[in-house]
Amino acid sequence: MSDRGYLGTTPLGAERDDDAYLDFVEGARVFTLTGLSDAMRRRGEAAIAEAEQALGRKLTAIEEIKAVLDPIPVVASRNRFSRTVQEMMWQGVIDTYRKREPELLRELALADRLGPGSVEYDPNFPYPDYFSRVDFHIQPGGYFADPLAGYIYHYGTKVFYTGRNNNDDIHRELVEATPTPEDGRIERILDLACGVGQAATWFKERFPQAEVWGLDLSAPMVRYAHKRAVDLGLEVHFTQRLAEDTKFPDNYFDIVFVYLLFHEVPWPVSQQIVREVHRILRPGGVFAIFDFPSRPGQQLPPLAAYARSFDSHDNSEPYATEFVQADFHGELRRHFRYLNENWRPEIWIPNRVAIK
Repeated sequence: MSDRGYLGTTPLGAERDDDAYLDFVEGARVFTLTGLSDAMRRRGEAAIAEAEQALGRKLTAIEEIKAVLDPIPVVASRNRFSRTVQEMMWQGVIDTYRKREPELLRELALADRLGPGSVEYDPNFPYPDYFSRVDFHIQPGGYFADPLAGYIYHYGTKVFYTGRNNNDDIHRELVEATPTPEDGRIERILDLACGVGQAATWFKERFPQAEVWGLDLSAPMVRYAHKRAVDLGLEVHFTQRLAEDTKFPDNYFDIVFVYLLFHEVPWPVSQQIVREVHRILRPGGVFAIFDFPSRPGQQLPPLAAYARSFDSHDNSEPYATEFVQADFHGELRRHFRYLNENWRPEIWIPNRVAIK
C-alpha cells in the first residue's frame, strides 16, 4: 500500500474506497447530531412534560427519566444511530490503517530517532487501572493497546468532529484563546494529556521561542504526536508520564494547557492533577482548562441527565458524570485564582483559566 497523502493534517486511508466510506460515516454522524437529535429533543421534552404533569412533580431519578424516554421510537433510533455510527467510525479507521500497518510502524520507528524535538516512552509502562480497563469513546483497545492508536485516534476524531478539526482548527482556536502570563514571560509550555499533540504544535507555532512539551499516558499517542511534529518541522518534546505525577521540577512551566482530560479520569485523580499542576506551574503562570462544565449540587434537566447517562454507558465515558457533579471550581480555587471570572473566549467548549 502506498502513502496517499493527507486530508487536512490526517493521513488518508489505504484506499479511496475506505475514505469514501468514512466520509459517509461522517455524514451519518452529522445527521445523528442534527436531525435525529433535534427530533429527539422535541419529542422528549413533550414526553417529560406530560409525565411530570401526570405525576405532579419533577422527574429527577435517571431510572424514571429513562422509563419515559427509552420507549419513544425517535429516542431509541437516535441512541442506536449514535452507538452504531461510533462503532462504524472506529472499525472503518482500523480496517484502513491495518492494511498499511507494517509501513506505519516503520514510520513511527524512524521518527523516534529524528528531530527536531524528542520523544520518550517506556514499552513496559505500568498503566493505571482507571486507564487500562476503559476503551474510551469505545475506541477498541482504548488509547494504548494498539500500536497504531495515535493514527486511529487522529482519523477517528476527524470524523467525530465532523470535519471541523480537519486542520487542527479547534486546537488552534483554544491555543489562540489561551491568555499569556501578566508579566509576559513564556519560556516553557506544557500540553497536559496531549493526545496526538495538536495543541502542542500550535503552541510552538504561536510561541516559537518557547520550549513546548506534550505529556500523555499513552505510548502510541506520544509516538504519533512526535511523528506529526517531525513532519511539521516543529521542535516539540513529548513524554509518556502520568498527569498526576509528571516528574517535572517545581515552578517549571509558564503555561499549562489541558483539553478534555478531567472528565476522563476518576474524581480523586482529577484532584491529584490539580495539585500537580499547582506544583509545576510557576507563580504568575497560566493554567488553561477546557472541559465539561461542573455543576455540583445542581440537578440537570431531565434530557441533559439522560444524555449524560447515555454518554457514560454507551460511549464509554465512565468518569464524566462524577466530574460534572463534583466541585471542580472549588478544587481549583483551593490552589489558584481565576484570571477573570467572566472570561469567555468565543469557542464551543466550556472553560476556565486560572493563575498561580
